[in-house]
Amino acid sequence: MNPDGVLGLVKPPGCSSHDAVALVRKQTGRSAGHLGTLDPLAAGVLVVAYGRATRLIRYAEGMDKEYNAEVWLGRRSPSEDFGSPLEHGADASWVTREDVERVLSKHLGTRPQRPPAYSARQVGGQRAYRAARAGEPIDLPARPATLYAWSVDAFAAGKLAKLRLSLHVGAGFYVRSLARDLGDEMGTGGVLAALVRTRSGFLRLDDCQAFEEPWQPQPPGILLSHLPVVALSDAEARRIVQGQRLPGAGALGPHRAECRGRLIGVVVGDEAGVWHPQTVLGMED
Repeated sequence: MNPDGVLGLVKPPGCSSHDAVALVRKQTGRSAGHLGTLDPLAAGVLVVAYGRATRLIRYAEGMDKEYNAEVWLGRRSPSEDFGSPLEHGADASWVTREDVERVLSKHLGTRPQRPPAYSARQVGGQRAYRAARAGEPIDLPARPATLYAWSVDAFAAGKLAKLRLSLHVGAGFYVRSLARDLGDEMGTGGVLAALVRTRSGFLRLDDCQAFEEPWQPQPPGILLSHLPVVALSDAEARRIVQGQRLPGAGALGPHRAECRGRLIGVVVGDEAGVWHPQTVLGMED
């Protein structure tokens, strides 16, 4: 297997994102990191970069994502899912599909969202979920989060109302928080009962592999597929690899630098027309 690459894995429920990254480290013998935490109880697409590809993670961290979610109205949970004991909420038998759609429509677009108390957010160097488990939950401030699109795929009315949602969201959006907020706005309480990530940026669930399958990694450059390309000559590529600046930038911002179709790294053009090496990989095999 290539010593540098990107894996699209199908994470099963009960496995943490950290566990998945540790497995990749063990199998490849290389450093590794993921592009967006997937909660232990959730399943689906987890993108893991290893080797030199880890240097490119920051360029792909803002990828949008898609989920299938099951939400229960009429229950509450400190973790906002089944990761902590469920508590009875209010009777949800009055809630209709139209009520759910009306509330969901208010969440469309970018608006402040309070992360779950049981989340990987850090405050003062401490993970929020560790503080919550110790009985000292941190009051996490709301942060902008984007819901691009949603649909209610199924709705079952009752004292415990159950609904299935399809969601298209931006990076940093918490589906658990949406379930909580739906319940709060209905006055019934709400929890996330199940979650499957069906797409993460450029990778869909059908493109991904199970942990036990022989892995077929993608090249590191797939993490830069959204960036414009600048083609360099051999001499220009050598200068960039050596950390030197290069005149001739025709555009601002980060660009994928290639030489004869092979990835060199990322360069940034400035207003003076100079390319600056930002992340250098050398020549991709």
